Amino acid sequence: MHKILIVSPIPINYPPTNGHSLNVVYRSYFLKSTANISSDIIVPYKNKSDIDKLEASNVFEHTFGYPPQNKWSTLVRFLLSKDFYSRFNLDDENLKNILHKLDTNYEAVIFDGSYSYKHYENLINHINVNNNNIIYWSHNIDYIDYKNYAIETSNIFRKLFYYLNYQKLKTIEPAYIKKFRKIASVSKYEVDILRAINNKAKVYWIPPMLPEFKDLEVKKEDIDVLEEKVGKYHHKILFTGILNKSSNIKAAIWFGKEVFPLIKKKLKACFIIVGQSPSKEVIEFVDNKEDVFLFKDVESLAPFYKLSDLVVVPLFNPAGIKLKLLEALKYRKKVVATKEALLGAGLENTVPNAQEKEDFAKKCIDVLEGKIDYNIVWNEFERIYDNKRISSQIKTLIYG
Repeated sequence: MHKILIVSPIPINYPPTNGHSLNVVYRSYFLKSTANISSDIIVPYKNKSDIDKLEASNVFEHTFGYPPQNKWSTLVRFLLSKDFYSRFNLDDENLKNILHKLDTNYEAVIFDGSYSYKHYENLINHINVNNNNIIYWSHNIDYIDYKNYAIETSNIFRKLFYYLNYQKLKTIEPAYIKKFRKIASVSKYEVDILRAINNKAKVYWIPPMLPEFKDLEVKKEDIDVLEEKVGKYHHKILFTGILNKSSNIKAAIWFGKEVFPLIKKKLKACFIIVGQSPSKEVIEFVDNKEDVFLFKDVESLAPFYKLSDLVVVPLFNPAGIKLKLLEALKYRKKVVATKEALLGAGLENTVPNAQEKEDFAKKCIDVLEGKIDYNIVWNEFERIYDNKRISSQIKTLIYG
């Protein structure tokens, strides 16, 4: 079996429940199961139990975990230096411990995202891998992301934090990207941006891999609880996301305020918002709203996907790739989105989409009334996001 090293500068959990974890975990899972490529991983943790779960998963051959740095010293360093904010850089002691255990026979190394910049500096002189097989894996163009966050948020402290991170990353991230000869991007939209940053590298669009969700395993009691609240509605419309993230806040409230009332004029429908850590804006929006429901910090999205008739992805930021979109389509759910939400996934000509509230509402109504043949959408999605095909792409990226 071939063997590679993954360097993740952000904690991941198992089972994976956030975008970064989904990307990293299932990439290694499917490389192992379909392409005969196993992975070791260097990854920080928030709780030691997260590393124990990763090790028990058998997705990775070896998991080299290390703890976060002190948040106050990290904040001081962020404010007084050129570094962006991260509590998950490797200090000398943890680096020494990891180097002592690392294999010396990796065929490739993947550095995940711009936050791996310090890890690259620490590790590059200690790993014996051909430069052509040291790969930058882009999940977002982070400095652009932080610029958008700074614009979108109304919280003055977050705005300042995002702006400072943007200012630092807009110098660090492009310089870091230029160090690589091979770059993979999960976003089709961002391939051209990466090529413009580093015109000497080979840049590939490698979509994320996700498991098949066609046959949902859902506890009856979970369905019963949901049915009690929303069962009376003929049409159930679902939005999911981290609900303290400005782009998700904007999307959920825009749909709820501008689009959903237009749908309700024609259909007996409800709008279900599900996600972690809802912001004050989201909570206040949902309060006393008829036919709008908020479910926060749920253990599983499966019951909501099982019951929903339509998933909406009304995001206006084209950065990265929207895993909530891919997850919904993997569940074979019907989706309506904005064009920006589809660009990274390469699905702007496949999934029904709209920009204006009236057109978005009409698309939703058409889908709910069965006027759009979604088999065409699902078949094209499954062609593009076939895990064996993507595994083969990665194998070509590494060894081709």
